[in-house]
Amino acid sequence: MEIQLNPRKETKIYHLKLNQSTLEILGLVFEFKIAASWHISRFLSQRDQSKYIYLKLRRMWQAGYLDSFKLFTGSLAGIPIYYTLSREGQKVLSRNNLYSPSQLTKYPSAKILFSSGLFEHEKDIVELASKEAKNQTKDLKISFKGEIASQGTDFMDDKTIEALTPDYTVFYAYAGKTEIVYSELERTQKGKLAMLRKVERYKNYLKPQQLNNRTLRLIFQTPEMEQSFWLNIYTNRPGLLNTLRIATTNTLLLKDHHKFAEEIYATRETVKLSKPVKLMADTSRRTKLFSFL
Repeated sequence: MEIQLNPRKETKIYHLKLNQSTLEILGLVFEFKIAASWHISRFLSQRDQSKYIYLKLRRMWQAGYLDSFKLFTGSLAGIPIYYTLSREGQKVLSRNNLYSPSQLTKYPSAKILFSSGLFEHEKDIVELASKEAKNQTKDLKISFKGEIASQGTDFMDDKTIEALTPDYTVFYAYAGKTEIVYSELERTQKGKLAMLRKVERYKNYLKPQQLNNRTLRLIFQTPEMEQSFWLNIYTNRPGLLNTLRIATTNTLLLKDHHKFAEEIYATRETVKLSKPVKLMADTSRRTKLFSFL
């Protein structure tokens, strides 16, 4: 993938005032690593009109807080512009104490970010999260933390280790109650043991009192990957389902933002094992992520 950052002309540097909106955009780009104008517009749609987001991002780029690059998609029409956080943007977040020094050091360099596997993964993550943000209403508040701010740490042999690494975390606040959803996008098929260890990390990290309002959501690339997960966990570690709430879906069911609030999730209560010829996990029954949606 041939990607080069768009060069700035020194004579056109824009002196931008750092207000709350600017800091929030910097935080979103930092946490999701990359973002396009429509992603930011979805996250901030309750306060900022979409037509001003593009201009805002361009001025932040001109001011040196963001870097940008164009992604060739096979057509000369509508080549999208993506933004990443510049070194100056990272300094702004540090000076305003919005993230810890250890979190800021985890932001990937352009060389690492533009490796095809990581870029495609982060592009899919910010697309999913920003679409989900569009379901926010007057009564339902939806907020997000990206991967870097979602990470949970633990101590082992006097060393800090990463215990939780969700791709992003969603907070659904409704009627005075908040539900926390750890979200993982599974783009490739993992080994059976690796998938079970991932689930087990959540079970071991979360305290019993935290399990009441926390859900592990796994979004698979295909229905077959989703069915394989349920067959694996039922046949090898069904005890994991007794304490941790797990909800799964697949990208074919998430074509637009309305789908996030519809009956597209498989859970312990809906999945059944069947054996027409060989043992299979039946995920045809679906439910909503939460009853209040």
